Amino acid sequence: MAAHAQAAQKPTLFIVRHGERVDETSHKAAWKAQTPANRRFDPPLTEQGATQARTAAEFLRSQCFDRIYASPCARTLATAKELSEALGDLPVTVVPALAACAAAVKKRGLENLPFLAPTEMARMCPRIDSFGESAPKSFEAACAWVSQQTPQALVVSHREGIRDLAHEKLKLPYCAVGVFEKGGEDWVLKALHRNTGELLVSRG
Repeated sequence: MAAHAQAAQKPTLFIVRHGERVDETSHKAAWKAQTPANRRFDPPLTEQGATQARTAAEFLRSQCFDRIYASPCARTLATAKELSEALGDLPVTVVPALAACAAAVKKRGLENLPFLAPTEMARMCPRIDSFGESAPKSFEAACAWVSQQTPQALVVSHREGIRDLAHEKLKLPYCAVGVFEKGGEDWVLKALHRNTGELLVSRG
């Protein structure tokens, strides 16, 4: 019993990849044509992506979370909105460095990209109540910061983040859920699920 209690206290992250993004659909050209060049790094979620997020929420419903920590990208905020609404209106904290893992952000730098203004973020995801401005600026350090806020955290980020923490190039469908536990200095991937809950990877 004591060993089980000790295991349960390990910091745990449930990292949800965002849902389908418009620039990976047949609508890419139309979206690109009407979007300023400096904002093309931040494609929005599609309706299908919103549905994928709601499906993920059904899988996550059995877990206990007190809030959602989200990357500031449009697609992650829209995913966080759907999760929040489906999980009892969980409050949302925007953590800038949870976007630091994304390919476009790695290429150009977190401080060099015009993310949405806080008021625009709040319109997109009304349950935003805070911004993790004191969080570190690297993705892994931001994950450690999140784990210090709560022992079991729900994070909405990007496929590259799950891959970076796992140290492997996993195949990650939209709204896949990676479950990580803190093991010493590193995060250890314990399980990877589809948004439906189907188990894709199990590491015991």
